[in-house]
Amino acid sequence: MKIIPLFFLAILVFFISCNKKDIKMEYLVDSTIEIYKKELPKKIIFYRDKNNMDVKNTKNYIFLDAKGLLEKNDENFLSLYVKNNEKFKVVRILSFKTGKGFTCTFDNKGKLLSKDFIQTKLEENKPFYIYYEILKRKYPNYMNWKLFPIPKDSLR
Repeated sequence: MKIIPLFFLAILVFFISCNKKDIKMEYLVDSTIEIYKKELPKKIIFYRDKNNMDVKNTKNYIFLDAKGLLEKNDENFLSLYVKNNEKFKVVRILSFKTGKGFTCTFDNKGKLLSKDFIQTKLEENKPFYIYYEILKRKYPNYMNWKLFPIPKDSLR
């Protein structure tokens, strides 16, 4: 009779110890920011897109959409790309101002596997045009902006 409660207790302990914890993406983004904090601005603003919809705002960073970025008028915003795979998780931060890309690869337990830093040439995309429009608003006399117009549908 005393064996049955011990058996159930052992099964309960087994299930609790086998419970697989899922690492939150916010933790991995914070870890990546901590690794590259000397290279990143103090006030971190990310462009919100479909890829990073599941990542929530924290005390270290916020997300803004295109309209919010244009209202804020700050060209120091960053782009965040997250990839959640069965074997690993990737967090990539891209600065449009400097053209630098910061990448960290983690295993599913949150252990850092690799970190990479690249200097890249930016392609024309929506965040690029937002950056371009902010520069145009902040520095209207910097160059002849009419020579390089922004496509009308790019800021929607």
